[in-house]
Amino acid sequence: MKVLRSLLFFILVISFINCTKPVDFDQIDDANFDATYITTLIHLSLESTNFLDEFNEEITITSDVIEVPISNEIEPYLVKVEFTIITKNTFSRTFELNFVFFDAFNVPIYTLKPTIIVPENSSELTTILEIPPEEISVIYTTEFIGAYIVLLPSEDGSSIDENETSEFNLKSSMKLFFNY
Repeated sequence: MKVLRSLLFFILVISFINCTKPVDFDQIDDANFDATYITTLIHLSLESTNFLDEFNEEITITSDVIEVPISNEIEPYLVKVEFTIITKNTFSRTFELNFVFFDAFNVPIYTLKPTIIVPENSSELTTILEIPPEEISVIYTTEFIGAYIVLLPSEDGSSIDENETSEFNLKSSMKLFFNY
């Protein structure tokens, strides 16, 4: 029994000596953590009546603006901002789509480029746009983001009919990339 205990103790001591290494706690200073945050922005489903006034005259510009305050506390960590815009257009008309950023006083401070062209009778299209790194600081003063949908003239001169069943669908999101 004594021999068995001694042998067990010897194996245990050898295991601890061979299985551990000194830990360098200074390596945590070199660690990087990447994270992403996705937020939905504007989601719309527009029908023919959304592009007509009370006299059934076409409204060429439709917009929606939402509040998206982003704290400048993220400034040292934000490395990339990416927008995903998904559209579907069953109208026989082409649309232009612009995203405009506004400050706290509703003053336009930035327009996401390029303008998105949504062709007539188009199935679901996905467009990904990015704020260039040298312009990323605009996001820290942005309080509102607006989507401006421009109805372009028809090639044959026709107008939208109030009984038309076509739709223009828009889904958008913003993805923030961080490095801590």
